[in-house]
Amino acid sequence: MIIIDTINKMNFKEMTEYKVKIKTFISKELNNYSLDIDVRLSKETDKKTFLDSKEKLKIIQDSNNIISSLIDEFKLRI
Repeated sequence: MIIIDTINKMNFKEMTEYKVKIKTFISKELNNYSLDIDVRLSKETDKKTFLDSKEKLKIIQDSNNIISSLIDEFKLRI
């Protein structure tokens, strides 16, 4: 299960529209077709704004160490 939290209704709508494409891509790349994706509208009142994609990634990596290893393993870059 992959959960995508969105910060506003516009992002929620966009991610919901791309949900099938995201699932198809990830399933194919990981060769795992039992994945499911859930898009949620975050209820956090503390909204943070980020300057760029690299800063977003840094915050995600700080909150989840596995992300860094996945980035290295799949040779991902921004």
